[in-house]
Amino acid sequence: MKTLISRKYAMPLGLILATAGLALSSITTVTNAQDMVINTFDSGIEGMDWVNFRSIGYNQVWDKSQDVKGLTNSGSLYVSVNWPLINDVSWTSAWTDVQMAFATPSFNSTNFVRFECDIKVDVTNSFTAMDGSYGIVELVVNDPWQDVLGRAPLLNTNSWQHFVGYFSDVPDGNYKEAIVGLASIGESAYTNKLAVWIDNIIFTGVQLTGTNQPPITLLKAPPAGLTCLCNQHYGTWQRAMIATADNHYSWNTATAASDTTTYAMNIAAFPDASHVGFAAQMFLIPGSGINGSPFSDNSIDLRAANVAALIVTELTNHTALGSFQYKVNNPGNWNCVITKGLKCVAGPLGKWRLSFNSNTNITLTAPDNTSTNFTIAGSDAALFQDPLYFYVGTEPNRNANIGEYATFSAIQINGSARPLNDNFISSGTGGQTLALNTNWVNVAANPKGISITAPDAMYRLTWPMPDPGFRNVYVSDNLTDNAESNQWLSVPTAATGWLDNGNGSRVAVIDQSALDAACGHTPTNCLFQLYQP
Repeated sequence: MKTLISRKYAMPLGLILATAGLALSSITTVTNAQDMVINTFDSGIEGMDWVNFRSIGYNQVWDKSQDVKGLTNSGSLYVSVNWPLINDVSWTSAWTDVQMAFATPSFNSTNFVRFECDIKVDVTNSFTAMDGSYGIVELVVNDPWQDVLGRAPLLNTNSWQHFVGYFSDVPDGNYKEAIVGLASIGESAYTNKLAVWIDNIIFTGVQLTGTNQPPITLLKAPPAGLTCLCNQHYGTWQRAMIATADNHYSWNTATAASDTTTYAMNIAAFPDASHVGFAAQMFLIPGSGINGSPFSDNSIDLRAANVAALIVTELTNHTALGSFQYKVNNPGNWNCVITKGLKCVAGPLGKWRLSFNSNTNITLTAPDNTSTNFTIAGSDAALFQDPLYFYVGTEPNRNANIGEYATFSAIQINGSARPLNDNFISSGTGGQTLALNTNWVNVAANPKGISITAPDAMYRLTWPMPDPGFRNVYVSDNLTDNAESNQWLSVPTAATGWLDNGNGSRVAVIDQSALDAACGHTPTNCLFQLYQP
């Protein structure tokens, strides 16, 4: 679903003084550790550990006529994959990937900054995916298996494309093998043959001396509740969503407890109007129209046959638009039966309600209590009996919105066979490390984008990536303290939920309780910095 809004924060970098705290930054000269050159294909394709083409026909050869730098004494790996045709019985829009693994010695991820490689599509001998791209690229390390770059689009161009994943995105530890994957899913599903050249697979080393310390920007923490951050790299249509574990949430009177069922989402934080298209959304999806698990595909609204949706965006004049849409008997795309909209002059924040009465009568109510009424066909409503799952979260819909988020302070469902009233924080505090309760399943494109903001969350720190070698935020309430003398105190990532926002920056939310624990008292002003002990 391509639904066509995030808060753009602006604060000066460097020294930032506020009652909330202070951010420090410094820049020095840089010296890199030794890079690990996995394969430049200068004279052949030696070094491949294994390939997994999942019974799909393929061929791989060395091609000395293609090199990303145009060198005449080098070359690249040429791979062609015969993906099933769209009318073939084996074709699917579910996740399918092919993988090529390259041997490496065992290495520690903390010694490297980036996983890089170059790919060029042979457009003459390739067919585009359903969305006009050439599918998806993934960069992975193994043993244990970890995505370093997931779901980056392979664009429709005949030029070389450079792909970069950051080792700061994976847990610290020892790994082996560099894996390049080509993946097909949803709107980016392949429909025919794909042929590409691959070159210069390299791990870039960490800076050894004169480390470049990223500048920190200090922001107000999100409000308490469920925060859904669109943090999948290149994920234009990513769903940063959660789903109910239970499936007794239908409005249809054949299975509901009442003839009126109301679904409500209370939006507590939302991007501003400069981020056109950013959406907060809820989906109502009956299990009978889902082929496979309801939790296995973050594009469930496309894959499922029957979906009802409420989508909230902010308009450029700071008003909001709530849009009800639904489809029936239509898996694999989003051709709506109807679309009904309601403008809210007060903007997107507050409670949005969708009520169904006697199956077919619908009322959409905005936070300013304006409403609109409409009906759907009884035969369509009958398709939404239990089992029915409820989904809620966000979607960027534009690359400029990646890294933005919305926070939901409450979700309520009344009148269904199983009621739901959840503010997400009733199980305690703990900042971004607080897990979802058992009502929910994380179905986000990047699961790390789903977090719970505690009531005592104070600060949201961001800084640009890469940030090699930095593993902790340090805090002090005294500007004269010396970090090298251990006078600055560590607030470890376990307490801050150190996240990649998917758009080249890191995010950490810091609770008052974490500051109290680090400082041994309750500081009234805080200084923050990144530091390598």
